[in-house]
Amino acid sequence: MRRRPWRYPVAVTMATWTLVGLMLATQAYLAGVIRGEPVPWTRPLLVWMPWAYGWAVLTPLVWRMAEWVPIVHPRLARALAIHAAAAVVVVTLDLALFATMAPWLGAVNTTPSWAGTFSKLFGTTFLLHLPVYVLIVGTAHVARAMRLTRDREQRSLRLETQLADARLAALRAQLEPHFLFNALNTIAVLMREDVDAAERVLVRLSSLLRRTLEASDTREIPLRDELAFVEAYLAVESARFDDRLSYAIEVAPEWQHAAVPCLILQPLVENAVRHGLAERGAPLHITIQAHRRDDSLVLRVKDDGAGMVKDAADGIGLSNTRSRLALLYGPCQSVSIDSASARGVTVTLTIPWRTAGTTP
Repeated sequence: MRRRPWRYPVAVTMATWTLVGLMLATQAYLAGVIRGEPVPWTRPLLVWMPWAYGWAVLTPLVWRMAEWVPIVHPRLARALAIHAAAAVVVVTLDLALFATMAPWLGAVNTTPSWAGTFSKLFGTTFLLHLPVYVLIVGTAHVARAMRLTRDREQRSLRLETQLADARLAALRAQLEPHFLFNALNTIAVLMREDVDAAERVLVRLSSLLRRTLEASDTREIPLRDELAFVEAYLAVESARFDDRLSYAIEVAPEWQHAAVPCLILQPLVENAVRHGLAERGAPLHITIQAHRRDDSLVLRVKDDGAGMVKDAADGIGLSNTRSRLALLYGPCQSVSIDSASARGVTVTLTIPWRTAGTTP
């Protein structure tokens, strides 16, 4: 954590004791008025303000003592004993300082000698000054407890973020080999049918892998980059299925700068190809849509295939999608699936709207 400049605590200390001095001076003035012995307000002010500033000078010392010797278990008795001794020393210093200034301030307890003034002050006000030390130590401990609580919360948030990053990395590590296996399987099929087509797919695949490596440390990317990745993937699959696979990307330019998780659409498109096309002989058309709705981005992948069997909703692609969105956005996201026999599948993702480059 970045430490505050020393001027900040000094200013707070001086402001606090100035307020205390003004309050005590005002109280002394009003007490004189109530007793029928009014005095100029400047007289109690000249007494109480130096007293307050004397404690302002000693406050950093007391605060440091509270930091050095916190009153906590298991050394509670030792800490109390040290603070009791420190309180005697600090109050004595304060009274000694005030005794030096008292003759020039018009204080009522002054005597011709410094020693006499100090003795009189010590005998009449020592116990009244002890609570001031206790109050400063108590305030220091409250501030310490708040700081420790804040530090624990920040450490907890950092740990949660690191854990979420580790889980996301694990999900990505699970997803990418799955995609790579399917792409290599496509190339293997083409090698037996059309070597030139297989070569073109290899070029596309190398482009896809390069994009994946470039985004390996990125949680989110612009939607336009995700669409480019998906389009390259569909080009790989189109080489395998020829004219049986067609697609359309219906995303207005103003939505393409939105931030989306990397590789969030590819597994949905892959599912559409596998369940909508690979499992039947009819052609398949895939439509990818995106638009903004209030503070959310809605992503939709639709196909006109055979529909999805019940167990497919729990496959690696969709389960990873649900897990990644839950880790990234918590309750501010949703995944819905609409599927019916011979009507295809529509998968809709809703995530918070955010432009690429902003912090999640």
